[in-house]
Amino acid sequence: MTEEITNKNIDENNSENGSRAYALFYSFFLLPLSITILGVLFFLTFKFLTIESEDPYDYLNQIKVGSSTKRWQSAYELARILSNPENFPESENFSNQLILMYKKSIHDDPMVRTYLALSMGQSGKKKFGPILMEGLEDENSSSRVAAIRSLGSIRYNQSLSILESIALNGKDDMERLAATISIGRLIDTNSRQTLLTLLDDEEPNIRWDAAIGLAKLGDLSGKKVIDQLLSRSYYSNFPEVNDFEVEKALLIAIESSGLIKNDDFLKNLEILSTKDPSMKVRDAARKMIKKYNI
Repeated sequence: MTEEITNKNIDENNSENGSRAYALFYSFFLLPLSITILGVLFFLTFKFLTIESEDPYDYLNQIKVGSSTKRWQSAYELARILSNPENFPESENFSNQLILMYKKSIHDDPMVRTYLALSMGQSGKKKFGPILMEGLEDENSSSRVAAIRSLGSIRYNQSLSILESIALNGKDDMERLAATISIGRLIDTNSRQTLLTLLDDEEPNIRWDAAIGLAKLGDLSGKKVIDQLLSRSYYSNFPEVNDFEVEKALLIAIESSGLIKNDDFLKNLEILSTKDPSMKVRDAARKMIKKYNI
């Protein structure tokens, strides 16, 4: 934890009484300084005594034996560490323990199960597919969304039919969006008709991700939508979308435009490469234009 200490400027008038000056000096400088030093020492000592390793096995053990608060915090830390696939242990024992903890978490704090599902999704291992399919039946929406996302992340194609059902008929837009994204990640030609249907969905995010999913299949049907996503001005129609989200969407759209190279995209790519306020977007657009010209 980082603490910011704001030093106050204290104007002291010249005092005729030396002892009074010392009292002020003691009250406004020495005493606060002493308290600050003691506080820092206490913080460092506490930090040293409670420091934890970044070992996935340790966090998995804390999920197993820790208190309620400790379990969900450890599950969060585990998901954070495993967001880098290189940190995912290759041991079958670890994967088996992760599955076991996920099964046991069905009656635990939903956050524990949510973060465990995300951890499995970040592994890229299809081994987790069957247990994540069970997570689609969870009562908690966040837990279901995590399972939906993770099935797409590990590209578990056996989940396609149920993901399509969620995307087309689900009542929760977050779950429908997660399912649409996951369908796109599967890159399964059998999903084409579903993605074409979702391309006309009333929810903008679902239309966008359906177009991106079709682009991954090499299908030009979502060309108009992707071209819209390549225009920064288009996002002004959605005031709830912040600058960070716009930048992210533009980068994804640029990448998607390379999957179905079409000269119609070049106009917006040129504008992004020279006028966009984000240097990341400019650089990505310039690189994509070069690919078009190869």
